[in-house]
This record gives sequence, C-alpha cells and structure tokens, in this order.
Amino acid sequence: MIKVIKNSKFYLLIVVAAIIVVIIAGVLIKYKFFPADTQYRLEVNLTPEQITQFESQKAQDFEQLKLFPKSYNAYIDLGNIERELGNASQAIKYFKLAWEAIPTNATPWLNIGNIYIALGDFLKAEEAFLKAKDIRKEYYLTYYNLANLYQHYYTKKADQVRGVYLEGLINTRNDYELLYHFWNYLIDTQNYSEAIEYLKVYINNAPDQTSKEDALKKLNEIDQLLNS
Repeated sequence: MIKVIKNSKFYLLIVVAAIIVVIIAGVLIKYKFFPADTQYRLEVNLTPEQITQFESQKAQDFEQLKLFPKSYNAYIDLGNIERELGNASQAIKYFKLAWEAIPTNATPWLNIGNIYIALGDFLKAEEAFLKAKDIRKEYYLTYYNLANLYQHYYTKKADQVRGVYLEGLINTRNDYELLYHFWNYLIDTQNYSEAIEYLKVYINNAPDQTSKEDALKKLNEIDQLLNS
C-alpha cells in the first residue's frame, strides 16, 4: 500500500511538471514566434462630425461586402477611411485585401507605402513601392512614389532617384506625367542641361497646349540661366 501511494505522488509530480512545461513552452512560442501584432496609428485631427461620417461610410462598405465579399472598391474605401481615422494597421489590412481582390492593381501597395512613410518606416515603404512596381511596371506612379521616397525620406538611396525615373520612362514609354516630375527633379538638383533635354521630350508628349506653353517657358528660363 505504501509503495502505491509513493508511486501516485511521483506520477502526480510528473503530470504537474509536464503541465508547467507545456504552459511555459506555449508562452515562449506565442511571444517568440507569434508576437502580438503592433497596432500602428497616425496622428489625426478630426471633428466628431467627421468621425461620425466616416463610421457611417464604413457601415455602407460592410453592407457592400456582404453582397460582394471581394469588392475592390469597398476595401479601398475602407482603407482610405481607416487611414483618415488614423488607424494605420487597419488601413494596411484593407488595402492588402483590395489587392487580393484584384492582384494586377498596384494602387493598394502605393497606398500602403505612403502609410509607412507617414509612420516613418521607410524600409517597409520601399518594399511596398517595389511590390507595386513588380505588379504594374507600366504605371508611372510606381516610379514617382519610389523616387519621391528616395529623394525626400530614405535619402541614403538618393543616388538612385535618377535611375528610378529613367527606368520608369522606358517602361511607361515616356509618360508625360513622369516626365513632368523628372524634369522638375533635374531642375531641383541643378542638372539644368539634362532638364532641358527632358523638357523637350515632355513638350512633344504634353497633353494640352497649356502644359506645352508652361514647359516652353520653363525651358527658356533655364536656357537663359545657362547662357547668362
């Protein structure tokens, strides 16, 4: 009888120890391998009326998703709303769902990249913009956003700005909007001779007479500057 009692205590200790080990292992696994998601927020300054309006619009989007669970427009709208409300993590989540609805659309990743810029995470912003570029190489905004990131925020890569623009001009076949941003960048960095070269290309691709005349005026100003 005494032997049986001792064995029972021994087995009880083993069971308790095993339970403790499982609990500790679970905690370690949870926090080492599955850490709680960080909820990123943006600073906002909204009136109660604006918040109410946004919440009302969200409700409409959720109703839309009940009918069309993969509605790109609903997810994009929810992403924009959450961004305006300062809920960066939620906005990113909805933009990713929008992309999953239409995987050939780069816009959700451009929105995500700009959220990360606002959060000061330039590496993740770069990853988002590069993802957008891989999705749609012919879309001028993918290059503009990446160049803008390198020029004004992730400045340790500022030497890549010109290359980003040139790659974009090849892939977009001299998109006039990308040309506009490129020659302005060249003027800002005082590369006037090259700015004149691309101003001429822009003039040939300008969408309307007003844009063409403005570019011609800028070209003459730079030409006079170089010859003064």
